[in-house]
Amino acid sequence: MFFERFREAAARLPAGLLRPGPAADPDAIAAAACALGRPLPEDYASFLRSFDGADLFHESVVIAGVGPAAPVALLELNAERPTTELAFAGTAAGDRFVFAAAADGKSPAVFRVRADSDERVLAGSDFSRWLDATVAREQILYGSDGEFAPEVFDDDGEEIQPRIALRQAERALRADAGSAEAHSDRGVALRRLDRLVEAADAFERAAELDARNPWLWFDLGRAVLAADPRRAAQAFRRAAEVDGGPSGARMFAWAAHAAAAARDDAAAAEARAAALARQPRLLEDLRRAVAAAVDEQDPEAARQATLLVEAIEPPPARRSLPLAGDGEERRAPARPRSAAAAKAKTSSPPPARRPPPGRPRRPRPAAPPPPGASRRGPRR
Repeated sequence: MFFERFREAAARLPAGLLRPGPAADPDAIAAAACALGRPLPEDYASFLRSFDGADLFHESVVIAGVGPAAPVALLELNAERPTTELAFAGTAAGDRFVFAAAADGKSPAVFRVRADSDERVLAGSDFSRWLDATVAREQILYGSDGEFAPEVFDDDGEEIQPRIALRQAERALRADAGSAEAHSDRGVALRRLDRLVEAADAFERAAELDARNPWLWFDLGRAVLAADPRRAAQAFRRAAEVDGGPSGARMFAWAAHAAAAARDDAAAAEARAAALARQPRLLEDLRRAVAAAVDEQDPEAARQATLLVEAIEPPPARRSLPLAGDGEERRAPARPRSAAAAKAKTSSPPPARRPPPGRPRRPRPAAPPPPGASRRGPRR
């Protein structure tokens, strides 16, 4: 492999945005594989034979190498032995990129493992496509002087404008249509642009590609909740089943909420029972979450927790009111049962929140190491 797109981008982009290392010594590549107790994926090994790691866009992504000139040492990224998943790159925020088998069982795919989170998402079909997609996505943020282009950010200078985020995702998808992360990013951008039908399709495609990621199903449910609560209930339930852990209890609660909105009482009751089976103290935890959100003056979090409280413990029979915009009827919310819930109550469900943030954030270059210090990769 010669990585023509990467070479062309390195030659064309402003100096310093792509900083590939020199070719690695073949003996060093073999020694690293021996130390790790596993062969390196062929496309990554081929990259090392041309470039011993690389610093992409001011350490937004740093690819590990095996020699003394590498920006990050591959063995440092994989200090645990035996190595079950080979980490080969990291971000300034502490995310790691690892090789792992995709659902189709083909050659190792690239997964992003979020820092301080259990979330992992299919980021690339393989190393070479992931690399091309990463370069295509990130270069949109920079001007001809190699600095961030000011027009790509919102007024606060932190949030990437949704139209730019959409361009990023679509550029990435042209390089790697098998990236669930890029489809998800496209869905987030479309949702911010109020193009909800297209956003739902993007989230569904992401979930199909990375069916073991519960948050992609959760994002699909969130995107279709207002327009098609029955479909949302199915997506939330799929998210809960895939999750398998305590956070799946709240996903079941969202499924109960959506099923109730679809007037499917049987499905709502089934999801409610599944939520409590997964986490018996869920209702108590949700009530504490409402109170805490009110105390912290976070109305969005309070509204969400209130909705889930009512999904798990439905209020008494409520009179029907017309559902705005569709001429149908739905049950009107009953009076909340506490002062905290009274402050939090709303007539329509807000978007759900999840870690890590769904919207893209402005990448920040990492501070350079002090003179004489060794450059270390992201912490495991």
